[in-house]
Amino acid sequence: MPALYSVAANLPHNCRKLLAIEALAGNDPISRIAVREDVSRKFLYQQKQKAEAALDQAFSPDNEASDVLFYLPVTKAWLIQLVISLTLICHSSYRGIIQLLADLFDTAISLGTVHSLLVSAASQATRINGSQDLSAIRVGLQDEIFQGDQPVLVGVDAPSIYCYLLGRGSNFDFVTQ
Repeated sequence: MPALYSVAANLPHNCRKLLAIEALAGNDPISRIAVREDVSRKFLYQQKQKAEAALDQAFSPDNEASDVLFYLPVTKAWLIQLVISLTLICHSSYRGIIQLLADLFDTAISLGTVHSLLVSAASQATRINGSQDLSAIRVGLQDEIFQGDQPVLVGVDAPSIYCYLLGRGSNFDFVTQ
């Protein structure tokens, strides 16, 4: 019988998968499944072998650690964002950033460059913050918090908790104990 007219050749993939599962389960002998489904034993052994290979690959201990999750195009702009993020989010030191870039990205960066990038980001943030329309703020809550031992003035819109003021203070209003 030509392959085009055999039952196995015309089986959809989900039926092949079910036959492979049934063969793997071992509840019935392969010959009994072959007679019942009108397919050859050779075909069933092939499906069983494919399923075993897929399971072996899926549960291989090396598979999980070596799979590439995604490819990341590292550009100069991306590295600048990384430097700023490491400082603001991770509270990394300048020297920690230099070490990370050297170890993970094989990229040299100087202490002065890290500082210049952060000063540039701060001035850009100051310009953006200065352009904000604060006319909608009706109830402002002002306070003084501390970054280390330095006072920081904070202003927050009460209903939305939008922070409209975050600036370095020049002196302490009072000392709490």
